[in-house]
Amino acid sequence: MRVLFCSSPRGSGGWRVVSFVACLLPGAAYAQRGADIAVASHGNGPAAACNLALAGRVADHETGQLLPGATARLLETNDVSAADEFGNYHFHVCPGLYRLEISFVGYRSETVAVRVGSATVRNFRLHPDAVLLRGAVVHGQRVAAPTPQATATLDGTALQATRGQTLGEALLKVSGVAAIQTGPSVFKPMIHGLHSNRVALFNNGVRQEGQQWGQEHGPEIDPFVAARLTVVKGAAAVRYGADAIGGVVLTAPAPLPDSAGLSGEAHLVGASNNGLGAASLTVQGSPKRVPGLAGRVVGTVRRAGLARTPGYRIANSALAEYSYAGTLGYEREQWGAEVFFSQYNAQLGLYPLPENARAAQQNPPRVTQDFTYAINRGYQDLRHSLLKVSGYYRLGGGRLGLTVARQWDDRGEFDKFRPRNDAAAARNRPELDYRNETSTAELRWEPRSRGPFSGELGLSGTYQNNTYRPGSRFFMPYYTNQAVGAYGLGRWRPGARWLLEAGLRLDRRTLNTRRPTRPAGVFTVVEENFTYFTPAASLGAVWDASPHFGLRADVSANRRAPAANERASQGVHGGIYEEGYDVSRPAGAPALRPETARGLSLSATWHDNPRFNGELTIYQTSFDGYIYQTPIPEVLSVRGLFPSFRYQQTDARFRGADLLVSYHLLLPLTLGVKAATVFERDRTRDDYLILAPADRAELWLRYEQPVSPVGRRVAGRYAQAGVQAVARQTRTPRPENGQDYQAPPAGYYLLNAEAGLVLGPGSRHPLSLGVSGTNLLNTRYRDYLNRYRYYLDELGRNVTLRLKLNF
Repeated sequence: MRVLFCSSPRGSGGWRVVSFVACLLPGAAYAQRGADIAVASHGNGPAAACNLALAGRVADHETGQLLPGATARLLETNDVSAADEFGNYHFHVCPGLYRLEISFVGYRSETVAVRVGSATVRNFRLHPDAVLLRGAVVHGQRVAAPTPQATATLDGTALQATRGQTLGEALLKVSGVAAIQTGPSVFKPMIHGLHSNRVALFNNGVRQEGQQWGQEHGPEIDPFVAARLTVVKGAAAVRYGADAIGGVVLTAPAPLPDSAGLSGEAHLVGASNNGLGAASLTVQGSPKRVPGLAGRVVGTVRRAGLARTPGYRIANSALAEYSYAGTLGYEREQWGAEVFFSQYNAQLGLYPLPENARAAQQNPPRVTQDFTYAINRGYQDLRHSLLKVSGYYRLGGGRLGLTVARQWDDRGEFDKFRPRNDAAAARNRPELDYRNETSTAELRWEPRSRGPFSGELGLSGTYQNNTYRPGSRFFMPYYTNQAVGAYGLGRWRPGARWLLEAGLRLDRRTLNTRRPTRPAGVFTVVEENFTYFTPAASLGAVWDASPHFGLRADVSANRRAPAANERASQGVHGGIYEEGYDVSRPAGAPALRPETARGLSLSATWHDNPRFNGELTIYQTSFDGYIYQTPIPEVLSVRGLFPSFRYQQTDARFRGADLLVSYHLLLPLTLGVKAATVFERDRTRDDYLILAPADRAELWLRYEQPVSPVGRRVAGRYAQAGVQAVARQTRTPRPENGQDYQAPPAGYYLLNAEAGLVLGPGSRHPLSLGVSGTNLLNTRYRDYLNRYRYYLDELGRNVTLRLKLNF
């Protein structure tokens, strides 16, 4: 057997050296034998004909992470090339047809036929071995290369177990992540006690922009499009923006296929509590005649009726969603391009709050309804469209990338009460009717690594325009938001056990707002312009103390500019009256200023151990000028008496800890624990802040099928039972500082379970079956982070069936 180690990370010059050496090796130019292999002698003779480059890159199919050391083997000649540190393999061959096998420990080997008539590039994305990696996937944690960022990932089996849920619900599986809720349908991610404008959401590499300022505005993203959900917590968010103080949520689809043919998957989901039904179909492929070209289309429909608590149905809680997305990509050795378009459409019913909010605070509520799929007023009517064009070019051993995107976000909010004008009522117009248009561009340069040093540089720009249509009731002002920014990120590996990373970013933001007002009964429009410079810096370090134990530390400093709603919103919105800081600011009072955050995070990780694995993170974020909502005396409008909140500013401190531990009791049994706690303090008043997540913990026991012999008809069997405990939130503000309209609800315990298996794991069409049950004891409870906790209980028992068919 002849082994060729043809690695050269130094560009075209290295390729020429390898080519020359390969030509001098005895037998390097060989004639293929066999009836199916035709050898052509052309060019300057046989030596030239047999010096064609066959090369490519080997990476992980799910994450795109390169796989140095992967083995490439030509089965006809038994020649082998080991992938270099950049995941590249190289051969020099004669023209003809070859069977190329790619293998790597922990991944399923792939063998494909490759016809070589000229220089040929064939990239591979290997699939992780389902049995070997299943234990890591169960809890949403993937062992990856060391990184200074505290990350958690949902993919594989863990992500499949959330299909049919919203993005906010799915992220609750991640330690340290909670959610602000509005009834049973709207979940907004909260990371380490921070949410909304302090948590950045990225949809396929593009920052999600729209009407995300509202606490009852859930992410307008179809989770079925994503093959992986990643949460970047705490510091080190310079890459994603200076305002991503709480963290970042990355939704990433699977890489486009690089093998000729058609494939896909179908999902069916049904749930008992609200009669939910969801179906999603993904079809992808790559044509044989156009190597490097690939595409994918995804379509999803989701429908649910009225949700049920242990005692009653929640009136008008039905929902209807449909979404679709399409991707077309083309990739060559030196460059690649991709076009992506998605549209999310939804109608979400909202509980019809009575005119008197205090009268609504009774259990059971006055307004109940029999089961139906009908959606009445009030409800949200949403449409979010995203168009992305991106490309990259390999230059001088580095990579230059450009992403340009355009987003259109339409939001209509239909209140319970119809407009008084009969003609308007016949048209069923929304009372709040907004359109947000955002254009973004990012240029990113990743130079070639030089020894232990690597990094990237980037430039970005954003232009956003928010308007409301004629006839819409005023709540948000007209505004334009412009931003230009630049960032740099550097990494240094001073040794095998250390990794250091530093980042710096500077953005210039301009906010222009126009809001109507009627001082002394005279209608006027107040126009204000604000310009902010928002710097951000971070420093992270990782120390691998042993093959199983690592320590990570992050420090950061960020400045976030006030958003338009924090300055100038006013009115009833989602059943709650809200008022911006500038609306009622007394004359001479200081203006709303940017908030400055300083963060520190420390993590200890024990990983890749046969028995015990886990991670503990402790963190602190201190704010100067923290902007938040606080209760004020209820506002009586022409439509009733509503809970009322006003934006205020103070100095604050957030401290907390996340814990995730798993212990293998026996080979098939794993005991797991997940816990989180957050302490939020108002440093100015020396008091607690409102709406902090209560202490919570989860304990589960999981059975995982041991490694099965090849040829089994059933594989991937698992079963899990767990208990979730949430304490009563006792860390609330004193009454004189805005205690809230009700005391926090009592703590609660929930019993949950799930099970699943794969039929025909070795066939071309494996079928995955899963069933899960939440609140199996039908416990009656309310959650402190639900904005409707004043009026409604949480959902009762719910059993969900999930099917996934690969083809």
